[in-house]
Amino acid sequence: MSCSPVTSVSAYYSLRRATKALPQVRCEPPQHYTSTEHSNISYGSLPTETLDLCQPQGTKGIRPGIVLLHGGEWTQGDKKDMASLCQFFAQHGYVVANVNYRLAQKSVASSQWPAQLVDAQLAVRWLRSEAQQINLDSQHICALGESSGGQLAAFLGNLKTIHDGDQAQAMADQSSAVNCVVEEFGPVDLTQTQTPSLTRNMLALFGGTTLQQNNSLYRDASPILFIDKNSAPTLIIQGDNDTVVQPAESSAYQQELQRNNVSALYITYKGGHNFSGLTNNQQAHIQQQELSYIEAQEHP
Repeated sequence: MSCSPVTSVSAYYSLRRATKALPQVRCEPPQHYTSTEHSNISYGSLPTETLDLCQPQGTKGIRPGIVLLHGGEWTQGDKKDMASLCQFFAQHGYVVANVNYRLAQKSVASSQWPAQLVDAQLAVRWLRSEAQQINLDSQHICALGESSGGQLAAFLGNLKTIHDGDQAQAMADQSSAVNCVVEEFGPVDLTQTQTPSLTRNMLALFGGTTLQQNNSLYRDASPILFIDKNSAPTLIIQGDNDTVVQPAESSAYQQELQRNNVSALYITYKGGHNFSGLTNNQQAHIQQQELSYIEAQEHP
């Protein structure tokens, strides 16, 4: 992965600053450590509740953590989609959990909302319960999610309590909250989302129930409605030509964080959902910005 000064990338993305400036890209070799990966670790009792743990080698003392949450509009996707990020952050000294969570099926009630959030919160609690064994600094955990994983990451930054669900009692003595969030083009207000792709998959997420039939259910899955002054500092990444998650939705999320005096930064890039339209080098620059942001929050 190459690196060049931040001024060279302004042609395809721009930064909207809030209460804290985003650090500049650091032009240095990305690999500080070698890393190891332990695959398919169970963090819960269900077969789908597994994660891959990427750890840096040769570090001293406890290290901050990152939770990765893949996208797929709640109905598809897998942690393997985030495998390279897991190694990337581990090579920078982080203990990284790359999480699988239940995928929604319209005909399977146990897979529907809030199963995805229940699993994401449980994964964070598992990390804290294993902190001593995996050399994790349990006071410094950030969540990074893409698309529907971004929605879950946003919830981890907003909720300080455990959401009701079938795994809510597991490791309930541990906190599910994170200290910072990187939210990539996530649907954060399901009461307003109207793009065809998300609308179709929300029906699976909610077991065929529409917004008109149960507004409170859609509100319960909207992290923008759970923002308060204690929400975690957040970096929002959004394409200006995204037809799956509208840029206005991400912009409104930043504004609501700011209204509650929470540090919120917004990077917009010239492209579509899931970084479509960007070259590998352009995506690498945004990834470096995410790393710099997390470093500023977690002080590794």
